[in-house]
Amino acid sequence: MKTESDIFELAMQAVGASTGLKAEKTAWNLKAPQEGGFDGAVQLQVGGCVLHKPYVVKPSVNPATIHLLSIMQRESRDGVLLIAPYVNDRQGEVLRTAGVHFMDSVGNVFLTAPGVHILVSGRRLASVSAFRQRSRAFHPSGLQLLFALLTDPKLDSKTPGAALVGRPYRDIAAVTGISHSTIGWIMADLIQQGFVVQVDSGHRVVVERARILERWVQGYLDRLRPGNIIERYRPANANWWHAAKLEGGLWSGEVAAAMLTDSLKPGTVTIFGERPSHAFVLQHQLQKDPQGAVEFLKPIWRPPHPSAWEKQCVHPLLVYADLMSINDDRTRETANLIYDRYLRSIIETA
Repeated sequence: MKTESDIFELAMQAVGASTGLKAEKTAWNLKAPQEGGFDGAVQLQVGGCVLHKPYVVKPSVNPATIHLLSIMQRESRDGVLLIAPYVNDRQGEVLRTAGVHFMDSVGNVFLTAPGVHILVSGRRLASVSAFRQRSRAFHPSGLQLLFALLTDPKLDSKTPGAALVGRPYRDIAAVTGISHSTIGWIMADLIQQGFVVQVDSGHRVVVERARILERWVQGYLDRLRPGNIIERYRPANANWWHAAKLEGGLWSGEVAAAMLTDSLKPGTVTIFGERPSHAFVLQHQLQKDPQGAVEFLKPIWRPPHPSAWEKQCVHPLLVYADLMSINDDRTRETANLIYDRYLRSIIETA
């Protein structure tokens, strides 16, 4: 697995070979990048122009990464430079639209400044998977545990042991339905990676939450969500959900986002709960279709839902992740709203 230093060096060499750009790490304005969640600063020389940019190194790029980078871009005086093993054409287009500069290890690059415009795209990486970071904590059971920890209403309680993350493993197992032994190795993995800090014997806290969010969303989309799909349906009427009363289920995805933000016309319907009854299917004229826009998924939590949310919706963390599974401009904008209204206070606390 490539380290951040390896990724940085490979990207700089590849981009330098294709464009003549020269780069080196610098202590320029280092305090500000670190405070903003950056990994450092880099000096870039293009012909007679010298630029300084705060940068972040990411082992992979996914919708959550792009969303967080767009936030950093808006809030940073000097923008942000992404350095990654590989940025594909679609990701590059989205990053350019957000004004985020990037370089990768095969020579793809986007960099603009007064008098400077560099764009190289379309270069392919032989094996993207070689760069992906693996962790048992981001396998299905770990993803379910992290969902429970992040949606815990007492996550930021100052009282030791009040938050789920700080309680004995047997208590966490009872809440999540994950075995005591599995809780143990997942927690050890999270502590080793710096995502959970053991303050003392009875007090643990969840930190580095922006990094957790990024990896959790990708893990959920890749490893957890596909196996939880119960059935898909094709509706006779796209607006059927307006009059629907769920049988113990909860809305997610576009419908939940529409309810929570009033800024989206849903094109898909996502429901977490058990398989719908025959009566429900008949009432709403749903036809089984493996490519249908209506999907029912098994819950990723142990009943009851970890947090009671308005309008019979799942926690906004799951709404956000399900919007990321669609990954188009309209859902991405709504995901930004969900993050700002419901998740920023959770994710940027620690």
